[in-house]
Amino acid sequence: MNTATPLLLDMDSFLARAEERGTPLDVRAAEAVLGLLALGEARRRTGLPEPTEELAEELLHILLPLYVSATEEELPGFVAALVALVDHTHEVGRLNAKRQAKLVTRVHELAEGFTQAMTSPRRLTWPRLYGNLLRAAGVDATDPRAVRAWLEAFAARPQAERNAALGFASSSPNGPLAEAAYAQALCAERSRQARPLLAARLEAVALAERVRPRPGEGLLVADAPAGKPDDERDDWYEAQAAVLTDRWTAAGLDALLRGPFAHLAPGGGSAPTPLLALVQAMVGQHLEMNGDAFAPLPPAPLPDSPEEQAALLRSAPLPQLLARAAADPQGADERTRELALASGFLVREQGGALSAGPSAEAWREGGPAELTGLALNLLGVLLTQPAEEEETAEEYDGEHLLTLYLLCEQAGMAQSVARVAALSDMWCVPPGYESDPDVSVPATGEYELPDPQALSAVLGLPALTASDRTDLIPSAARLVRLMDRLAALGVTERTGDALSLTPLGSALLRDALLLGLGGEAADVFPTREQMLSWDAERLVAAAQWWPKRAARPAVGDWLDAQGTDGWTPLFEAISAACPEDEPARRRALLAALDATAVPDEALYALLADPVLGGWAEHALHARGQAPDPSAVPLSARAVYLLDALEAVRSAASLDHRMTAAPNEEEPELFAEVHAVFDKAAAAWLSGGPALVTALTAADPYTSAFLAGQLSHHPDRATAEQARRAWRAFQTSGTTRSPGRKKPAKRAGGKRKRR
Repeated sequence: MNTATPLLLDMDSFLARAEERGTPLDVRAAEAVLGLLALGEARRRTGLPEPTEELAEELLHILLPLYVSATEEELPGFVAALVALVDHTHEVGRLNAKRQAKLVTRVHELAEGFTQAMTSPRRLTWPRLYGNLLRAAGVDATDPRAVRAWLEAFAARPQAERNAALGFASSSPNGPLAEAAYAQALCAERSRQARPLLAARLEAVALAERVRPRPGEGLLVADAPAGKPDDERDDWYEAQAAVLTDRWTAAGLDALLRGPFAHLAPGGGSAPTPLLALVQAMVGQHLEMNGDAFAPLPPAPLPDSPEEQAALLRSAPLPQLLARAAADPQGADERTRELALASGFLVREQGGALSAGPSAEAWREGGPAELTGLALNLLGVLLTQPAEEEETAEEYDGEHLLTLYLLCEQAGMAQSVARVAALSDMWCVPPGYESDPDVSVPATGEYELPDPQALSAVLGLPALTASDRTDLIPSAARLVRLMDRLAALGVTERTGDALSLTPLGSALLRDALLLGLGGEAADVFPTREQMLSWDAERLVAAAQWWPKRAARPAVGDWLDAQGTDGWTPLFEAISAACPEDEPARRRALLAALDATAVPDEALYALLADPVLGGWAEHALHARGQAPDPSAVPLSARAVYLLDALEAVRSAASLDHRMTAAPNEEEPELFAEVHAVFDKAAAAWLSGGPALVTALTAADPYTSAFLAGQLSHHPDRATAEQARRAWRAFQTSGTTRSPGRKKPAKRAGGKRKRR
């Protein structure tokens, strides 16, 4: 046994047997392999841990990459130690030859993933990272004085040099600017969790040995405390975890990185760094809204270059204020000091004194990448702190983040504060309704909601009252306070009722999404240039989910880039066969087009399309032209009628919700739907029943909602045909496809009628 480790393992005999076989092992690698396997609760009937396939995978892919420093050249030594342990287990009769061969094969299969995990910048911890650098520099990692001397010299180097050495110097040309800051945040988070997890493993093993010892196995954890107060016991296991961490990285490193050199290992608090929390929340919101479907956000205006983005950040008042607080903590007010501490501009030293933190250094010396990471960290704080304060408290978890995500969907276009507040307060705002911010709201001064009539116009909700307006005031006031705070970082801007993300705000949230989701940027949050390079199918597949105000300029820019050749493939993509509600969503893009810009020849060619021919005919009629009616298929006329009828039904349903008594059911058949359907049926060959059949064939999903209403039509034949269509839809098993975009689940609060 090596007495410098708290683990009672017969290491010397194991190493001696390997020496005798002519396959000497690296001592540190063997100690880490045996120690971590034993803490993984491997059986120890031979005095050493007995590996299994499951334990080998956990060791190579999880535990060693969490706790052990090693250069890439040293990695084969860990695999060799594990293979030697498998052979030893066979030799002492605890593993037959067949299982031995199978396990050795499995270890070699796992070796490639082990190398990837040990060399991945996203799998590091601070002790592992500094241990790697010490070894690469030729420092004796077993000498605590040499380790401290190297850290002192490293701390004296400029930040840019330190970041370069750590691998946090710059981002890839096509990746998010904050890629390096995100890797650092992941390192901090893994470090925050690693030692408590190791201490917990030590305690679990010691407790099991005391309460239910396994036959034939000796003690593993030496001198484990029993009957001590919780604090003393926790401190003991934490100290033993630190001993093991130092043996597997560098002597004395744990205490140094938690003490005098803590500024070299930021993020060691009790919670994830704000940057990491923001990325995780943003990704969670995106996946909740879209699942795994291809549903990128619309391209938004962004800074022209990283340098412009850095200049925008340096001109923002909030980081300037925090930088002054870092230079003079006592001159700052309490609120500013709290924000500076939370964002890393200030750190509290062991004696309680405040000093400048890593964010202050990044502010002074950092380039665009460092400043973007700093801004994301600060944005994370700005979203967390208001959620906990009375004036800006969230009504449900993630409310503030959802608000920013909804602004992202608007591609930087100004939104009405009243509309965003109503959505946040769960009002039934028509999703397809478009309106501009209310210009009657004063541009400066305290925000005031528009009067009820103007509020109805902004929200698309008829007959709003003064009482409705009063109900919305708290949500609007909370939103304005939050957005005005974010404006101090340059993320949002507000003038009266007009609220929008700035190009800087879009860039920061785009970075957060790209960091968390990975993959191609164009699949998540494309730039305008990336969107222009898409083919028509990709454009339509994405734009069908975008608000019309965002889709209209994007599709227009794409058509301009394509020239006259763009119209035909665009129409083909819109009319392509798709499941469930997607055809209607694709057709809705027609409303985002400037129909007057479509060339005559493209419209005439479209007349024969079985889906869009009716739309093309209507567009030509609007130009005063008279296309041949026989050129338009009946199916295309049915599609055009179906979309018109569904628009009438949706509007009537909304009007009913807004004007009916709270528990009053919808009419079985809206009068508006009845009138429009009867007018269309009068002109349709064979009348109402045939029209219902044609509507159902045109789009079974969309027509089902109309069929539910028309099943109460006074004409018995029409009603019967509608009932058949409704029953067929109900029994078809039609459900929302996995990964299809869906409404956000909002925890807390009660959905309001208005």
